[in-house]
Amino acid sequence: MKRVLVPLLILLIGGVIVYAVVNAPGHLKQVELLVVEKHGNWKDQIGQYVVSLVQPGESVSPALIEELSEKLSFLPWVEREEITVKGDRLTIKIWETKPLFYLSFNGSPYLIGDNDFVLEKSRKPSGNLPIYYYKGRSSPFTMEKGFLKLKKTVKMEIKLVNNRIKELTLQGEPPQIILSDAFISLTFKKGRVIVYLGAEEVSWDNFTDFLSKAGKLKPGVYDFRFYDMLTRGRKER
Repeated sequence: MKRVLVPLLILLIGGVIVYAVVNAPGHLKQVELLVVEKHGNWKDQIGQYVVSLVQPGESVSPALIEELSEKLSFLPWVEREEITVKGDRLTIKIWETKPLFYLSFNGSPYLIGDNDFVLEKSRKPSGNLPIYYYKGRSSPFTMEKGFLKLKKTVKMEIKLVNNRIKELTLQGEPPQIILSDAFISLTFKKGRVIVYLGAEEVSWDNFTDFLSKAGKLKPGVYDFRFYDMLTRGRKER
């Protein structure tokens, strides 16, 4: 009986050792970062976070992959990520966040992504993205996960303004939109026209009614913030 048990015990121990060796975490020799869908110059920023989380020589484990994926999903520039391990190489594929518009605040344009996070603070806007100007007393941003994010109230205000402007079916150049705590102003530079509007629906209704009767805006300053008040500035010469 003992002669039978000893070989079985040896085989069992050997199997455990083989299983442990086969399933033991490997050590990375290469970490590769690939941008599949590019919308900006954010690979370096993403790479800095990758280096802080995983480096060649580390052991690969499901827990490490899960943590890396979670941390990458928190980054403003990452729309989605895909992580694969083949042998001793770890490959990270990144789809970058799509930028939507610039928000100018305190003289600096901030690039806002479709996830509402600030993607970068620029010296000047580039490309053909819309630009909005914010002149409120408080910051239009909040902090989330260590990054600047557009406040929901400001996002909603921008959306409402755009919807209302589309309903007006204005001809010619699109207006420069300035948001503040107390009012919204539309500036038509070529037509030398400034329009002040309140957040209330009646303010926009008055503007729409005036446009339907006047046909177009002559150079001047128009104020529709009050129910029964309209101020016109300089007259066309």
